[in-house]
Order: sequence, then C-alpha cells, then structure tokens
Amino acid sequence: MNRRAVFYLLLVFLLGAAVGGLGAYLADKWNVFNWHRSGYDRARGAVETLTQELGLSPDQQAHLQTILAETGQKYRETWERGRRENEEIRQAARQRIREILTEEQKPKFEELLRQIDTRRRERSGRGRSNRESKERR
Repeated sequence: MNRRAVFYLLLVFLLGAAVGGLGAYLADKWNVFNWHRSGYDRARGAVETLTQELGLSPDQQAHLQTILAETGQKYRETWERGRRENEEIRQAARQRIREILTEEQKPKFEELLRQIDTRRRERSGRGRSNRESKERR
C-alpha cells in the first residue's frame, strides 16, 4: 500500500512537470508572453503581419506605423495616469488607517508599510530587469 502511494505521488509529480514544460514551450512558441517585447517590436510585428495578411501598400504601412505609434503613446499616458491615481488611493487609505490606530500601533504600522513598500519596489524592479534583459535578446 505504501509503495502504491509513493508510485502515484511520483506519477503525479512527473505528469505535472511534463504538462508544465509543454505548456511553457507552447506559450513561448505562440508568443503568449509578448509583454516583454518593446512597443517598437510589437508595432513592427503588427505592420509585418498585416502587410502579409492584407497586402498593405507602402503608403498604408506608413499610415499604420503612425497609428500604432500614436496609440502606444496614448496607452503609456493612460497607464501612467492610472499608476498615479492608484498611488493616491493607496496613500489616502493608509491615512485613514492611521486615524483609527492608537499611538502604540502607529509605529508598528509604519514599519509594516516600509516592508510592504520595499517588497513592491523589489517586485517592480525585478519586472523591469526581466523585460530589459529579454528585449536585448
């Protein structure tokens, strides 16, 4: 009975590794994780794809590049605006929490916030490093 449990546990582990590996391979092959590509690479890829699929003329390609560049700028502006708004909401919530804390709780809360902010900076820095390294490839 014990050998049977070990066998099934090993089987589940191996099947999980195989399915995970296959999934990662297919996601990479199908460019599921395109988020790491620069905006220029995505726009160039879109122009190439649409040119091949639709038979775009050089004039149409130039217009498409302009449209995609303008759209990318609008996306970046929207993202930055949303990031600033999220930070304002976060700070307002923190202030409201401070108002309900006792004087003994406030220093502990500030320490927790420092830890949370440090982890957030590490995560966001790590994300940028990964994207930058992949863009260089």
